[in-house]
Amino acid sequence: MAHQPVVSARRLLALAAVTLTTAAVWIVLAPAAPLAQPLAFNHARHRQMACVTCHRGAASTARAGVPQGDVCVKCHTTPPDAEGARALWPDITRGDRIAWVQVTRVPEHVFFSHRRHVALGRLECTSCHGEMQQRTSPVGTAPVDLRMEACLSCHRREGASQDCAACHR
Repeated sequence: MAHQPVVSARRLLALAAVTLTTAAVWIVLAPAAPLAQPLAFNHARHRQMACVTCHRGAASTARAGVPQGDVCVKCHTTPPDAEGARALWPDITRGDRIAWVQVTRVPEHVFFSHRRHVALGRLECTSCHGEMQQRTSPVGTAPVDLRMEACLSCHRREGASQDCAACHR
């Protein structure tokens, strides 16, 4: 009977290890829950416009901006048909920020310059953001998985630097 507590402790430790490993794998591999956007923006309706019309800075700065109301009111005098637009329209015309949720991001330790990729590298926005101009509803998750291997593959294909210090800070 003296061995009973040792066996129980070992079983308990094994069960805890299996549980923690399963939880860790699930957290890492489970897809992210889609995020809700404040407006049901229809990119397909705006496909005749260049991305930089609304996403200011994409060709000229490190960070591309997300469109705000001042961009919308240049073309729209009344609320568009997008879900949520009518309710937000007074705020938009007043110049309040639209609370877009960022879905495409690189890790904090990675330096990414839109200008370097769009203006200098002449990459299309679709290279990293997918076929947004065909979307009729907002994205809730990143359309393209931006992992290091995808970036390195593109750098190899385009003949860009593969020096770690070029992107990692």
